[in-house]
Amino acid sequence: MNFSNRIYQIDLFRFIAALMVVLYHYLFVSQSIKGLTNVRFNEVGTFFKYGYLGVDLFFIISGFVIMLSVKHRSLKKFMISRFLRLYPIYWMCILITFVVTLFLGSPKFQSSFQELLVNTTMFQGVFGVKSIDGVYWSLLVELKFYMLIAIYLIVNNFKKISLNYLLFLWLLITVLHLFFREAFVFKVLNYFFVLEWSSYFIAGIVFFQIFKNRLNFSKAFLLIVCLSISIYNAVLRIESLESAYDSLFSPYVIACILSIFYLLMVLVSTGKLRSLNSPKLLKMGLLTYPLYLLHQYVGYVLFDALEPYINKYLILGFTVGLMILLSYVISAKLDPLLGGFLRQKFKFLQRDTRI
Repeated sequence: MNFSNRIYQIDLFRFIAALMVVLYHYLFVSQSIKGLTNVRFNEVGTFFKYGYLGVDLFFIISGFVIMLSVKHRSLKKFMISRFLRLYPIYWMCILITFVVTLFLGSPKFQSSFQELLVNTTMFQGVFGVKSIDGVYWSLLVELKFYMLIAIYLIVNNFKKISLNYLLFLWLLITVLHLFFREAFVFKVLNYFFVLEWSSYFIAGIVFFQIFKNRLNFSKAFLLIVCLSISIYNAVLRIESLESAYDSLFSPYVIACILSIFYLLMVLVSTGKLRSLNSPKLLKMGLLTYPLYLLHQYVGYVLFDALEPYINKYLILGFTVGLMILLSYVISAKLDPLLGGFLRQKFKFLQRDTRI
């Protein structure tokens, strides 16, 4: 099997995950938290309250595709590829969000220029600075995962270590965290090893190994453990969700949705969905990152601006369509320009060296 070929089904799943999050924010969160927008979708919104789990699917996919990124790559190439993948689009989206909320979002959404500057690093959470948009929280989780992969590349450069050993160790720490999460040492480990979300990343890596080789008992066992941990942690978050949104969440629905995610990835990794592997899905995949970054606060501002004049469902359709259009312009038109410029600047670093 040629691993240089893109797995286009993943692009489809990325888009579905992004759309889940978009509809979750627009239809459910918008009516559940006062002060975000004047538009309410009432009973319709409750059908989309589990859309937040789209982020969980993102993390599984991230674990899968990261293995394509590190294949035959040095640490420098890996870091540069991740930087070019994340930051140019992020900077464009954060600037758009800042400008829109600065001129149209007051007093609901306000950010200072100092907060904007710190947000450009993507590490604003580390410095205790609020994010320009609420969805940025997941980016720090991704960055920590990338740092763990970078550490693996560094260690592997000096002493060849099977990735499986590290996966078992990471999974063992994750399991222990379930029982000792209140212990100080596990709070520290959770901060650096993202133990609340690690089961998704580990599962993604295992799915890639299945895709590369085949499904066997040990990999199936790892996936069952990862799924169990994923469901357990997701159910633990129900209390905070119900408190924040004053709405009931079913552990059975959550378990079902997460199980479907894992099943879909099993089908992808075992080649059962090759019929969907169309290059036409690539454009959908490219839309997801800017769509995820742009939609929330900018969408709420548009809701309030249009609410006095247009039916709320027309507002919803228009806003979703506009976010997709902006995402296309950013991913297909602007990112190649900015990304191409940065690639030229980083070209001298991309020699084939080990570190």
